[in-house]
Amino acid sequence: MKHSIAAAGLFAALCSAQTASASGDVATPPAPPDPALEAEITKALGQQAAPPAAPAPTAVGGAGGLARVLMLPDISAIGSFAGVYDSYDAGARSPRSGSTGPAGKPTFLFQELELALQAVVDPYARADVFVSFTPEGVAVEEAYLTTLSLPAGLQLKAGRFFTPLGRLNGTHPHTWDFLDAPLAHDRLVGNEKLAGPGVDLSWLAPLPWFAELHLAGQSTAPYAGEVERLTGAVRLVQFLELSDAASLGVGLSASRRDEGPGAFRDLAGADLFLKYRPPAGRAYLTLQGEAFARRFRHQAAAAQRDGGDGWGAYAQLFWRQDAWWGYGVRWDRAPAGPAPEAVAFTPGAEQRWSGVADWFLTEFQRIGLQASHDRRPEGLSGWEWILHLEFIIGAHGAHPF
Repeated sequence: MKHSIAAAGLFAALCSAQTASASGDVATPPAPPDPALEAEITKALGQQAAPPAAPAPTAVGGAGGLARVLMLPDISAIGSFAGVYDSYDAGARSPRSGSTGPAGKPTFLFQELELALQAVVDPYARADVFVSFTPEGVAVEEAYLTTLSLPAGLQLKAGRFFTPLGRLNGTHPHTWDFLDAPLAHDRLVGNEKLAGPGVDLSWLAPLPWFAELHLAGQSTAPYAGEVERLTGAVRLVQFLELSDAASLGVGLSASRRDEGPGAFRDLAGADLFLKYRPPAGRAYLTLQGEAFARRFRHQAAAAQRDGGDGWGAYAQLFWRQDAWWGYGVRWDRAPAGPAPEAVAFTPGAEQRWSGVADWFLTEFQRIGLQASHDRRPEGLSGWEWILHLEFIIGAHGAHPF
């Protein structure tokens, strides 16, 4: 009752002051407020407005519900589909990985659904898992643990991963500017990816520019039908800042794979990446290329199965016009694979020119159209067309936009 009377008195005083001001009279300064009266009013109003106490969170499985959600890994999925048209049956006349179809028949293909699970395990390591769903079946593409706290610039990766050999082999297809792999990579490195279980020790050198050295030991099977055999690889990659708008990456790689008693498969590679991107705007221009040379020591049986000794290379130029459009041209050169039936094999190289146009509807969708012209040493030649659709959902990093 006392609190109500005090509040009523304060309200009446305020009303009197407002009335005097509205009538044009000069209001006398109000008396200093009574501290005891203000404390009683605040206490009365606070008791009326206090909300009910929230119930304590219920523990679920040893942790709060929000904590369990935060412990889930980053989950994402990337889907790839294509429509292809070949004028000369590239799958039979020029064996390769990627999208091919019978001559003269438009074909729609489901290429891959890649499911990714990625998370930091603890302060010392993170885990990355990539599962590939294709028409051939389900396979673990990569699954590895990477350390986060080794001293002296060292980092260790263990599990199944892409071999650190060249620039393209260590990346996933949805990051490529073009819609298939170059012939040189297919014919000399592996018709899918050079990958397998093993360990990779990398060292970030304390230099004014980025310089990283990789030493890897794995069990790999580069081609279908081969068994996994011990493979050692080394790669040195360096990136230099040429200006505020230009950067240069240069890499050297080498590997040796056991091919049986006294036999080895040696592979060497060099790669270059030059990028020009003005600080203002989203347009950029890239020049990328790789060259590979392979030699079989004591010519194992596998040498006859995938082309033997030889060298190959590719070079590509890609211009990202803006956030939505990109265009590129690529040249490939690789040892010719087995000749088609009823065609005499002619030693030499196969060459291919390709052009691509990419439309990024958003940073999570891409539609690409690629046209390629092949020419084998026997004189066989023809066109291939690929129309490609790709989408990304979940926590995976988006395309640059």
